[in-house]
Amino acid sequence: MNLRRTVFFVVALLFAAAPAHAAGPVVENVRALLGDESRKALPIENNRLALIRYYADEDVEPLFVGTDRMRGLITRMLDAEYDGLDPNRYPVEFLEDLEVETEGASPERLAEIEAWFAAHFLMFAADIKVGRVLPRMVYPDLYMPRKEIDGDNVLRALRRFPDTDSFFDAWDPLNIEYDRLRGKLAEYIDIRHQGGWGTIDPGPDVASGQTDPRIPALRARLDIEYGFEEPFGEADALDPELESRLRLFQLHHDVPVTGDLDKPTLLAINIPVERRIEQIMLSMERLRWMPEELADRVLIANKGDGILRLLTPGGIEREWRILPNCPRDNLAIVADTLSSMTLNPRWEVPFDYVQTVLYPDLLQNPAIVEEQGFELLYQDVAMPLDAMPWRQIPKSTLTKQKNKFRFRLKPGFHNPYGRYVYRLGETDQAFLFDAPPDALSELCDPRLPKGAIAVVDGLDLMNELAKHRLGPDDYLERTLARRETLTVPDVERIPVMVVFQSAWMDADGNVRFSKDPYLEDLRLSKALDGKIKS
Repeated sequence: MNLRRTVFFVVALLFAAAPAHAAGPVVENVRALLGDESRKALPIENNRLALIRYYADEDVEPLFVGTDRMRGLITRMLDAEYDGLDPNRYPVEFLEDLEVETEGASPERLAEIEAWFAAHFLMFAADIKVGRVLPRMVYPDLYMPRKEIDGDNVLRALRRFPDTDSFFDAWDPLNIEYDRLRGKLAEYIDIRHQGGWGTIDPGPDVASGQTDPRIPALRARLDIEYGFEEPFGEADALDPELESRLRLFQLHHDVPVTGDLDKPTLLAINIPVERRIEQIMLSMERLRWMPEELADRVLIANKGDGILRLLTPGGIEREWRILPNCPRDNLAIVADTLSSMTLNPRWEVPFDYVQTVLYPDLLQNPAIVEEQGFELLYQDVAMPLDAMPWRQIPKSTLTKQKNKFRFRLKPGFHNPYGRYVYRLGETDQAFLFDAPPDALSELCDPRLPKGAIAVVDGLDLMNELAKHRLGPDDYLERTLARRETLTVPDVERIPVMVVFQSAWMDADGNVRFSKDPYLEDLRLSKALDGKIKS
């Protein structure tokens, strides 16, 4: 049975069950409109099954026609940028014309208007709750289920609220970061409405205590973003008070914190408010893709600023520095739960690595490969590497019988996982692993998948998330020294999200902006620009 026949089968069942006296003429005509086999306009057709189910309820009344919800939806769409959406994507003029047309319209026409409003309401609600584009359109390497809304239940929920604004305020994604970003977005939109903050002319670097004719403009620029402050001394001097404010700006805008008006700072100062608004909106869009945060604690790894944060209802509890493996290719977005933590993990060697790296070395000298810590399980039986006649095994035979050859790498210096690995759900393509405290600013290990994230000096995360104390204070260190593999048996099933954000909130409630060297924002912007107007 195809989808269209399925829909009309449901129509027959649902509408046959609804008594004729249960609805007024508008709802009866909505049922008739949805029940005939002609194809409707796209917004109605896309939401047809949800509309059928809702308007089949016995006690249903029009949700929009004859109510303030029509004007409420239109107003919310006009102000869509405060929800991190583009108001130009919504057919406001069309809906306003329909609103005017309700005066004196026939029940049949009112039914059409009701269906139009209900369909566009569902589309707008979906944009807020799950995002405007499918995440896989932007990130093919996506390791999480797609979110969806249950349309008929959403319509039933709207009926329980006094107006559309109170519904949407409750409808926002259950995400602490999203809620805080939305509040900051309103502040930056208001700055834009007031004319933005302009630009400051180029010139020589200005250090603390020095004077420069551009200092009054700098002071006014910071006043706009952070609130007005009286000058501490001379109007054109970079005094201690202004230096302190400039350091705060540098911290919040991914600029070296020097307290000087230098070239990197000037570049950040002159980024228009429209770009800051865009960054917040794109960050909100990515957060819409994430599962709802129902747990008391959540781990969010932000590839934008390279920080793993442990979030609680009270704010940020802990932070760790992270390094996405091969950041230019690390496009994976992950949302899952922590499934296991292993100390001194063994690396299960992928077969392509066996073919390209290990096999040539095995032909030369198996003993050297074994000294590096590699182990062979042939048909799941451990055996010394030099027990196999490698020179008599052609690569083609190795490929044909690859299920018989399984290689592991023991814990140690050569192991790409380092001291620990934190697994997320069932995927092998995205996980957290170890990077030493002196790790460089960029990491790229071709032995690991694109979704792997190194946590710098993050061994204490194991103690943080183990449900029961593992042992004495030095237990982890002693286990590491013995090179014993330990899988923690009882870990907190905490939600873990790996996402790129060029705008995020810090522990003090300030919005922070980062650079976007790998053009992740551009990638998402293009996907959003390609979405057809509803």
